[in-house]
Amino acid sequence: MKASVLSLAVVASLFAGASSAAEVSVKWDDVKSFTDFEAVNELKSRFEERTKADFAEYVTKLGERLPEQNKLEVTFNDVDLAGRVEPTFGATSSAFQRILDDVSYPYLVISYRYTDAQGNVLSEADHIELKSLAPPRNIRNIMGSSRDSLYFEKELLQEWFRETFPETAK
Repeated sequence: MKASVLSLAVVASLFAGASSAAEVSVKWDDVKSFTDFEAVNELKSRFEERTKADFAEYVTKLGERLPEQNKLEVTFNDVDLAGRVEPTFGATSSAFQRILDDVSYPYLVISYRYTDAQGNVLSEADHIELKSLAPPRNIRNIMGSSRDSLYFEKELLQEWFRETFPETAK
């Protein structure tokens, strides 16, 4: 599968103020083969680029907690976004919306490689499955999910990051 690398210059510039952040790169396997990376009422290409940039920005933000001289490379192997796409019908047209419920949980498959300044591998793993069955419904995640379309997926990444790099837990 061909992996494409997002421009780190754009993402890195968002975090230029971070004094001790590892170099982070995000790669993508073939998005067309992903389980659910479906646009809803938006051009597919625009949705893909925006969503990939949102994921890359979040992973870079998590990387701010790692030592500056280290490098973290994360590859997204599969994505199944939270919810399912359902049609809606109006008086004159039809549209689609993503419905969140307790059976349409997010699912991510990632690989990563974490190295020190000399290039020594500190940790790595291939095809880690991240999933959350029926995320709890409380006011915090309901409000958060309405403000961020990747709220539940970012929770999975944050949990993986805390478990993989426990020394960075804040």
